[in-house]
Amino acid sequence: MDEAQHLSTQLEGMERVLDSDTGAILFRHRTLRGIPDLVLEGDDYTLEFNCFAEAQGYGPTLLCIDIRNPAGLARLLAEPFKAQLPVAV
Repeated sequence: MDEAQHLSTQLEGMERVLDSDTGAILFRHRTLRGIPDLVLEGDDYTLEFNCFAEAQGYGPTLLCIDIRNPAGLARLLAEPFKAQLPVAV
């Protein structure tokens, strides 16, 4: 299983919560416990990982995605495709 499939499988099993006050979207692993090994913060999003599974050959486990502004995460996801576009973005 490649990393994209691994991530898709993890996202399917996550709990989804929408904060009606702020509009933030939270994807949370149902067994989220303790402190994550790796936290990536960007423009209005946070990704939290547990890297212990990587030592067992599974790759990092995505624990939580906190999306405060979807545009910031969209820019991150679009980055690998920018080089394939016929015009500069």
